[in-house]
Amino acid sequence: MEAGSPRLGAAPRPWAQVLFSCLYALVLALGAAGNALSARVVLKARAGRAGRLRLHVLSLALAALLLLLVGVPVELFHFVWAHDPWVLGDLGCRGYHLVRELGASASVLGLAGLSAERCLAVCQPLRARRLLTPRRSRRLLSLVWAASLGLSLPMAAFVGQRPEPEPASRVCAVLVSRASFQVYVQVNALVSFVLPLALTAFLNGVTVSHLMALYTQVPSPSAPSSSIPSRLELLSEESLLSFMVWKEALRGQAGLVRHKDASQIHRLQHSIRVLRAIVAVYVVCWLPYHACRLMYCYISDAGWSDTLHDFYHYFYMVSSALFYVSPAVTPLLYNAMSPSFRKLFLEDLRSLCGKHHP
Repeated sequence: MEAGSPRLGAAPRPWAQVLFSCLYALVLALGAAGNALSARVVLKARAGRAGRLRLHVLSLALAALLLLLVGVPVELFHFVWAHDPWVLGDLGCRGYHLVRELGASASVLGLAGLSAERCLAVCQPLRARRLLTPRRSRRLLSLVWAASLGLSLPMAAFVGQRPEPEPASRVCAVLVSRASFQVYVQVNALVSFVLPLALTAFLNGVTVSHLMALYTQVPSPSAPSSSIPSRLELLSEESLLSFMVWKEALRGQAGLVRHKDASQIHRLQHSIRVLRAIVAVYVVCWLPYHACRLMYCYISDAGWSDTLHDFYHYFYMVSSALFYVSPAVTPLLYNAMSPSFRKLFLEDLRSLCGKHHP
């Protein structure tokens, strides 16, 4: 529940409490386990097996764990069941909002950085082989986290535990003026949601268009099969390397016969669906959350009728649940992105299950 929103301490109905408790418990269990296992796979993998993709996966997994492990318990306890008073103190109030904003910004900005690297690798393979080094990927991710921290610090300064003489009246609330908070929410929605996802969608569109144009140059069946990559896994490091070699080989061939075999079409369609699904998940899960924040900012205290308050109350609960669903499903996206990662993920999962069930 947005800090400082008017009259939002009223408890939801019992059926809503039970429903959202079950949903949050499922999201926390699956998301924490999946992202922790993803981080474990990345840390255990040899550098040559996962390539630079492992740095991005590790960054996204850490951002997701921040959101889930800090945000979900507080959300469930304070905003679904206990409500007022706020029991975590001023530092807990500021820290909760800081960590939530940090994890959200790092997730979206990290996704944009990953899409930029994949777009460069597909559209400019020779330049990508020179520029996309693990060192530069680490610098990019350091910049992503530094920018995310810069976007999150104002939130920690704007909120806090409102001083009240009675402990039972203490709340975690916005302490600055409504105008100042409106500016922050608008800038935050633009910089950490609209622009990064628009950039990600644009880069993915360029990547898909480039692949579709290149696919029309696929040689005839008589061409050596070794010259064609076995699979166009757009986000897989090892397949991108073979893709670069294949693309340069195609440029030297003349009079290519256009041939669209069913398996190649299926593989390309799979890659396109993965790229579109990544953006769709973030839009569906985070658009209601940002809309809810903007709604709070632009409705004056006098404008909160009982009906509007009830709508906002449940709209907030739904949008917050969706907000935490996105980091919970990111391990599924990792598995869809790279067959090598999927293989390592399943191997590690079987290994862990085998230890507990001999």
